[in-house]
Amino acid sequence: MSTLESKFIGTIIGSALGDAIGKCVEEITIKEVYDFYGGPIEGFVEPHPLSPAYGSTPHEVSDETTITLILLESIVSKKAIDPYDFYNRLLAWRQDEKIHRYPDPALLTALDLLSSGISLEEAGFVSASVEGILRCIAVGMFHFYEPLLASEGARLVSIMTHRSPEVYDASSMLAVFISHLLRGDYDLSDLSQRLKLLETVSSFAKYKKHKSYIDKVKDLLERGATLEEAIYTIGNSTYVFEAFPISLFIFLSNIENPMSAFWSAINSYGDFGGDTDAIGYLVGAYIGAYWGEDVFPQYLIENLENSDYYISLAQKLYSIVEQHIERRLGDVL
Repeated sequence: MSTLESKFIGTIIGSALGDAIGKCVEEITIKEVYDFYGGPIEGFVEPHPLSPAYGSTPHEVSDETTITLILLESIVSKKAIDPYDFYNRLLAWRQDEKIHRYPDPALLTALDLLSSGISLEEAGFVSASVEGILRCIAVGMFHFYEPLLASEGARLVSIMTHRSPEVYDASSMLAVFISHLLRGDYDLSDLSQRLKLLETVSSFAKYKKHKSYIDKVKDLLERGATLEEAIYTIGNSTYVFEAFPISLFIFLSNIENPMSAFWSAINSYGDFGGDTDAIGYLVGAYIGAYWGEDVFPQYLIENLENSDYYISLAQKLYSIVEQHIERRLGDVL
């Protein structure tokens, strides 16, 4: 297996692991976690009774991963990013409520509006939820060789259901970040390279305000801040410019110990709870994209629901991307 194929698998497996484990303590405070589990969680556990995931099994993912899988299935089927095919697949999923796992209400509302013939603009629908950008790791993988294409594709697949300036910029930055991690363009053991990567990511934001959130991450990294300080400074809610920048901080502040980053993401609840499954999803994707699938303990992968299917999808996507690159090289020659 090539290094790049391992990174493709690692991106999908890492995101699914982060979602599956992180869902168990979503919106739960540090006191509630410690009272119930006896301390930070580091493995598959029963969801906390107060979490939205209560009633689900420890090893299953939430619909945050499901939407990414739907996009991956569309890309693999069409060998391209086809927004119409993706939309039709989303509608089919929306109509089968038996398979839903506490999905993002904003996504359901957007799909209901669109299927009734009302555009999101006409409805005045706005959502700045991090759930709107998570699917963009698939775009960052598909267009990893060209970050600009990754940026444009990510915006396309996000704003079709989560329309806001925040999602417009964050989706682009996430796909670009994944692209550069897969490419290995930066030696992240060097702090200056980490800061340079953040500058590159920030350059894809259209709105100045959104660049300032990345500046906060840079400042925290330079100061050697703790996770608690970062949560206090940035936040850790479902708002996209809390969950996304805190995920960047967690990953980049633990670059020499990727599994410490992973468990920090899972346990990023703080005094008031937090969107731990989305943060875990993002950090898991970063770790897999930079280090490859072997960074994750085998027992976690083996116990993850449908892990073989996730690996198969990643391998199929890698094969398609490899063929695209070979054709591009052939055109150049």
